Amino acid sequence: MSRQILVFVTNTRSRVYTRVLLAAGLGAGYGFWGLEAASPLAIPLLLWAVMVLLLVWRMPPKLGFFLACAGAYVAGFAVVWTLVLGRLLASCSPPSCQTADAATDVFYAAALLIPLLVVGSALFVVHKLLLHR
Repeated sequence: MSRQILVFVTNTRSRVYTRVLLAAGLGAGYGFWGLEAASPLAIPLLLWAVMVLLLVWRMPPKLGFFLACAGAYVAGFAVVWTLVLGRLLASCSPPSCQTADAATDVFYAAALLIPLLVVGSALFVVHKLLLHR
């Protein structure tokens, strides 16, 4: 008698949506870590980025799927930063937040996101060219 393992059979569309939602969650997590990048939490931020890049390498080499995941990742990151920093800027009183500026926050967000997106895109291209010619 063979043992059967419970296997959840999902169609391809639900698998894609699940992975895109996972990418949004990873982006939100990266946003939370990025808010504390100047603290000792910078090491987990780097580990989070490496984990995301490893997941990009394991991703199926389909351009549409990659763009959907990258967009969801950026959207998850943006939602977290908008909610947290938007509240901070809205409730800020002048003596305590002289350096608080929306443009500066956007610059910091870009400084965290753009390198990860560039390296992730390069990994995707290399993966597509080397493994799936």
